Amino acid sequence: MSDIDGLLCQEKIAKKELDHALHYQYLFWKERAKILWFKDRDQNTTFVHALVKRRNNSSGIHRLRIENEVIEDPKLIEDHILDFYKNLYVESISNVQYTSNIEDFIGTYIPELVSFKENMMLIKCPDFLEIKNVVFNLNDNSAPGPDGFGGVFYHSCREIIGIDVCNVVQ
Repeated sequence: MSDIDGLLCQEKIAKKELDHALHYQYLFWKERAKILWFKDRDQNTTFVHALVKRRNNSSGIHRLRIENEVIEDPKLIEDHILDFYKNLYVESISNVQYTSNIEDFIGTYIPELVSFKENMMLIKCPDFLEIKNVVFNLNDNSAPGPDGFGGVFYHSCREIIGIDVCNVVQ
């Protein structure tokens, strides 16, 4: 093996070791940032405000190209965007043909997303078997619902609320 081959082999090994070390350094700083966040977020409001300010500065329109001109003045950008949407909605409203029949209006401007058959299925009342299956599939440790009762209540009091196993013929 020549000297060049030996040097190339050593360089390859050194590069792998460097990549490995950089990866562990990245993981270290990632975990360190999490620790600082959890440790300092409640006590250090400067830390929190700096994070929020940095996020707010990065999320926004700082430069806008209008045809061949680039605008960086925030007031001009704001005025241009407001004018664009004002004109957009004024044009779309002026194009609306007013009708006295509300069904014609809805059919023309609001797309039908649910068919009549699907709508009938969605609005029908659930049958007893569906309700029973839902109640028996509730997790005992589930959080209480809007009525204040969790799954364990419905399982233990099914006779009282009328969802008894004997009542259902399968």
